Order: sequence, then C-alpha cells, then structure tokens
Amino acid sequence: MSPKFVRGGARPPAKPGTILQVRPYELHGTRYFAVFYRLDDAPEPREARLSFDMIYDDPRPGDQVLVASVLGVVDRIQRREAS
Repeated sequence: MSPKFVRGGARPPAKPGTILQVRPYELHGTRYFAVFYRLDDAPEPREARLSFDMIYDDPRPGDQVLVASVLGVVDRIQRREAS
C-alpha cells in the first residue's frame, strides 16, 4: 500500500472568498441558504446550497468568508476573521 494514501486523511484547506448574494429558503421544514460567492483566486461566481448548520448565523453579501469543500462540493462556509 502506498504511504500517501490515508483513509479519512486531512481535509483540504478552506479557500478565502466573498459572499455576493444570499437567498434563504425552506425545504421540508429545514432551513437552507443558496449562497452565491466568489473565491479570491477565481473570477467566476459560484453557488452553494447549504443547510443552516453548515453556515454561520445571518450571512450577508459582502461578508469575507472561508469556503470549505470536499471533492468540489461545498460543505461549510465560515466567516473570515478580520486581520
């Protein structure tokens, strides 16, 4: 077995970005957000749909965030700490 393979290995680092638009909605009683964002290193806007527990409270356009994804699927957005 290759020493590079690690089952359940480290997650890829989150990428910095900016929220462009947020649209809350509800599906079968669960709150979700459709979030349009732009990564700092990529010019094209992207969209992620996340349940309320995968994003911080009260996301707003213009927020600086860290976008975490696995295999290209966003699974968490957190507010970026001001430096």
